[in-house]
Amino acid sequence: MECYSKSQSLAILAFDATRDIKEHELWLAINNIRMRGDILGCGDTLLVLGILGSVPHPMGYQTKACIDSVFGTNARALEEEVLKKVETYISMLLESASRCGDEGIDIEVKITAGTPLKKVILQEVISCKASWIILDRHLRRDLKFYEKHVPSKVAIILDSLSIDVRRSQPIPASDIDVSEQKLFYSLLKSVEPNSNMPYSVNNEQTVTSGGSFSVSTSSVENSDAFGVHDETGSSSRHESTRNKGGHKSISDSQLSSIQKINVSRHENSDKPILCAGCGLRNALYTKQTMRFRFSDIQAATSDFSKENLLGEGGFGHVYKGHLQDGQVIAAKLRKEASSQGYTEFRSEVQVLSFARHKNIVMLLGYCVKENHNIVVYEYICNKSLDWHLHDKYADNLEWHKRHAIAIGIAKGLRFLHEECRGGPIIHRDLRPSNILLTHDFVPMLGDFGLAKWKTNDEAIHTRVLGTLGYLAPEYVENGLVSVRTDVYAFGIVLLQLISGRKVISEQEAGQNQSLLQWAEPLIESLALHELIDHRIGESYDTYELYNMVKAAYLCVRRKAEMRPSMGEVVGLLEGNSENVQNLVRQFMPHYTK
Repeated sequence: MECYSKSQSLAILAFDATRDIKEHELWLAINNIRMRGDILGCGDTLLVLGILGSVPHPMGYQTKACIDSVFGTNARALEEEVLKKVETYISMLLESASRCGDEGIDIEVKITAGTPLKKVILQEVISCKASWIILDRHLRRDLKFYEKHVPSKVAIILDSLSIDVRRSQPIPASDIDVSEQKLFYSLLKSVEPNSNMPYSVNNEQTVTSGGSFSVSTSSVENSDAFGVHDETGSSSRHESTRNKGGHKSISDSQLSSIQKINVSRHENSDKPILCAGCGLRNALYTKQTMRFRFSDIQAATSDFSKENLLGEGGFGHVYKGHLQDGQVIAAKLRKEASSQGYTEFRSEVQVLSFARHKNIVMLLGYCVKENHNIVVYEYICNKSLDWHLHDKYADNLEWHKRHAIAIGIAKGLRFLHEECRGGPIIHRDLRPSNILLTHDFVPMLGDFGLAKWKTNDEAIHTRVLGTLGYLAPEYVENGLVSVRTDVYAFGIVLLQLISGRKVISEQEAGQNQSLLQWAEPLIESLALHELIDHRIGESYDTYELYNMVKAAYLCVRRKAEMRPSMGEVVGLLEGNSENVQNLVRQFMPHYTK
């Protein structure tokens, strides 16, 4: 992708470097900045600035991050701590730098040791001639100071990690005296995620005091950085130089290299097979999420034609499309007045950017244009599990396929809950219509619009959203969400796979009966054969049936803490009960030996 002519600028994302920051929180904050579109654009630089106000002493206490005070630290210890912080930040920023690089945005890291913190930040903003300062939520105690004295536009990261713009226009530079600022040491490095080394940097370091500080940034060229398309379709090329503000543009040779890489991607015919049944090939956009031009999606879907409409819901419409490189896509176009809103759109992009797994639908990218928010997925070719279970035109889903589907769904949820590097992800809307199938009957979890990150150990209380029949009791009654909320929903899906029944069935007397109300008495009386979908007949494996019923029964326990983890569920479904004997004893103790 090419960069289009615009005035390059620098935005500072400021943190208190004496505090530890989690990698996924840093990633989410940067992704939220990137997705806004009004803070960073192609050719801009994001400077991740950490202010180190104190340094740990070998004896265990904190010393001031300055070398001209009896209460300060020595110069060597200060340099070592700053270098350590820079390396830590860079290691956490490699993925963000890769994603930003695709949009022509550079990321640099700078750690500055000095006090007082708010005046160090002010001086950095003035010296860098930054157009934006985005403050971490732990810096909001001095928000009034920044709003009054910082000349750049001001935003702050909220507890939800979303971005709140506090001032969208710059103001004249403040004449506040910054002479209180103590001698400090700083180190600046540029993140280059595409190097063969763990990270590769050019850097400059300075020791300055008071108002004599000036920033000199490194001139680093990233030959694998793609810019983001704008909506005009025009482009301009820039010379590879840095201006006085420390910002870089893209050279002709770099653009030529970018174009060659794009061509090689598009012409690659060795894409892995996604579905052996129809020959559909997998996408090769596994490195990073793309920002698509609206015109490209419009062309791929034949201007969102009715012939390409795959489905619709409260969120909007889903269309099938073909990109120019032949990749088949599913584009979810959010309704302008959708109740799901931009929050759900953003959540889906963030979560799926982290969730790369064979049983999770792959996110290819997104598009934001005016009132159109579009999420672009790889196209999954064989409809949903709901269709295969309940549509009158669907063929009977054989037992071995149902069993394999159950294990695949469980593995996808295990990845979200236990293996995703961004921390536990709670789907919150697991149901058969959100589980897509290939012609090989490999299940793929989709629709992450309601997904929640579990960023800490605190309980999540939220508005109740989702589909009745799949909602756990603690969620319905108290709005309490955890990974066990998904476990409950998975138990209901298991019962549907076994029985072929809908989650709510209408009885002869006109009364509705839930699937769980119907199934629980049969399970507790061990009449497992009566649970089986009549279309399967006798062609099922008794041992596999027992394991599936056992897993379902444990998953739908009323008390969340009594439910198994998804890792344990996978073990149960695969017949590996050695490590979950306690769970086995919970399931009808009189039935086990």
